[in-house]
Amino acid sequence: MGTKYAGLLRDLTIKDFKSKYASSHLGILWNVLMPICYILIYTLIFSKLMMARLPQMTGTFDYSIYLSSGILAWTIFNNSLTRLQNVFIENSNIVKKVYFPKVILLLAIICSSLIELFINYVLLFIVLLVIGHPISLSYILVFPLLILLQSFALGIGLALCVTTIYFRDLSQIFSIILPLWFWFTPIVYVKDIIPAEYQFLIEWNPLYYFMNIFQDIVFNKTLLFSEFTVPLLITVFTIIIGTLFYRKLAREVSDLI
Repeated sequence: MGTKYAGLLRDLTIKDFKSKYASSHLGILWNVLMPICYILIYTLIFSKLMMARLPQMTGTFDYSIYLSSGILAWTIFNNSLTRLQNVFIENSNIVKKVYFPKVILLLAIICSSLIELFINYVLLFIVLLVIGHPISLSYILVFPLLILLQSFALGIGLALCVTTIYFRDLSQIFSIILPLWFWFTPIVYVKDIIPAEYQFLIEWNPLYYFMNIFQDIVFNKTLLFSEFTVPLLITVFTIIIGTLFYRKLAREVSDLI
């Protein structure tokens, strides 16, 4: 990608990040206020009012921390996939009239989402400090993991954005798949509560390996760099498959939207 297109990517990323709350009075501040609200809801309501407990979680805030560690990432991941699959349809006026590498539109969404994710986890870090949860240097591994997660989303998005052009019902189908995927991933529950004979099903879920590391990092469990191997392989494989789909189908996008 040349300097010209790198500048375009930067501009589109900034525009996308600012546009989420552009019509509101507080504007870009909502990018900080919203995750703070979510984290406080998980921390206060689930821990204090509902007194939620899961196995091996006996501390006052344990379940809230567990929930926040995964659901913050899931929320942005879910939003990214939803936007990526319709990116060409929503930007049809640009795609039809202006020549540029169309993949920049996808990259702008990913980069904008990464900024949002970084803010979310910095705020979570601050909340953990405030409530007295022990913090270790391993928390810094959250940030490369976020890049891996969004790269995984990009791989899926590369295939979805072009396939949706040919099969418009895919948007509706995927809107059903995403909630099912959420509940099939141990985010609001732990893997251990599933009967042992069915736990292998969770291990077929690629997102499980990402969320498991998020949870381990936040809970300061022993973390080996080798644990990043599976998410890395999943990401590389998904990007390769997504790229093959994209290259095969992207040529007709301008004519079909």
